[in-house]
Formats: sequence, C-alpha cells, structure tokens
Amino acid sequence: MPIFNAHTPANPPAIFCTLLLPALMFWSEGATPASRVDRDWTRAIVKIQVPIVKRIEGYPRHFLERCSATIVSPGPKPLLISAWHCFDGHEALGSPATLLTDSGPIALELLASGGSMKQDWAVLRVTVGWVPDTWIPIAPERAKQGSRISAAGFSRFSEADFNPTANHEDRSLIIDPDCRVTAMGSPPLASSCVIQRGASGGAILGRTQSGGLRVFGIISAGDSETVSYFYPTDLISSRVSP
Repeated sequence: MPIFNAHTPANPPAIFCTLLLPALMFWSEGATPASRVDRDWTRAIVKIQVPIVKRIEGYPRHFLERCSATIVSPGPKPLLISAWHCFDGHEALGSPATLLTDSGPIALELLASGGSMKQDWAVLRVTVGWVPDTWIPIAPERAKQGSRISAAGFSRFSEADFNPTANHEDRSLIIDPDCRVTAMGSPPLASSCVIQRGASGGAILGRTQSGGLRVFGIISAGDSETVSYFYPTDLISSRVSP
C-alpha cells in the first residue's frame, strides 16, 4: 500500500491563480457536507501555494506546491503552521509562498522549519496586517495513543478523483471527524485518519479536558485508506506562543 507525501504537486509553468472558487467542506467516508453545519473553526484551515525549484535531468524546473496550513494565532500578521516538505525547494529570495483567500493571495514568510520528513513542520507568518476570522491554538501536550482526534485539510474528495494534470484551485476541505492516534514514539506519529493528497500541513485536532479545540499535529503523509502520519505540535509550541 503506497505511502505518499500528502501535498498536491503542480505542473510547470507555475502560475499564481487569483480567481478562487468557493471552498466546499466534506466529511470523509462520503458523509454530509460540513458546509451545512456552522463550524467556525474550519476557517482556520486554509490553502497555501509554495513556489519551488527542483532540478530535473540537471535543469532547474519551477513548480507550485499546493498544501494546507492552520492559523494558530490571532492577527494582525497571524502565525500559521504547515509541513516542511511543502517548502522543500523554496527559495527565500524568490517569490513568496501565499495564503489563498476569497479576496486574493496574501504573501507568507517562512520563519522556521524542521528540514526533513522526520521533522516535517514549518512556521509561517502573514506579511501584511491581515486579521483572520478565527484561529486554533496549539495544544501544549501530546495526544496519547488511542485518543480521539480529527483530521482536516484541503484535497480532492477521494484519491480516485486525483488528477495530477488538473487545476487544483477547487480543492475542498475534507474532514475525517472521528479517528484515533494509533502509534507513538519518534515523529512522525501514526493515526487512523483517512486524508488525501493536498492535505499536507493540515491539522490533527483534538479536545482538551475542558472541551477546547486544539491543534495536536501537522498532517505529513498517508496512504488514503488506513493511515495518516503527523508531526506532533507540542514539539514546536514554544515557536508559536502568543
């Protein structure tokens, strides 16, 4: 069963698209679209685009990585977290990564990242005075094995719908609302959440004992069928403290 990095690859030439289609939200496993229910927290899960350069047959080629991110602090200039591998090949002096909003793209600054798949995290900051509708704090502790979690990220609804030559601006917010942490140890951690390509950088969410929603992990990879891997956010909580 192949494991993929859960980002959505783009095709050269790389073009920033400013015309965004309305985001739809779906439960995993074909359940009712989440847009029929008031879920303010879903606006903290966002789409990003990252211009990268990769060498193919000795020549530099330009691509856009299309991933997900989570807003984890209030504005102005809020902080976001995503996956490092979405920025593998990103040039600091090149075009910036962008947050995709209904009013157009907003430039992002990469503040820090883990630098490998074992440390698959990135901390971003909006570069202008933009205030998000909502944000989700990072959990200061780690989710325990067997604890109930949810996964949320932007993707095609199923792996069967994935077409690497398609325009992915219409990616939908996919939510697996009831899954579990299945394996602990060194990062990345494993879960039973089912999520698709494009969800890299999306959120693994859980509740505190008092009922508050928190981000417990950053989606890294998966097989679209039985397992998703995530980086535990307690390891970077000090980097995003208000």
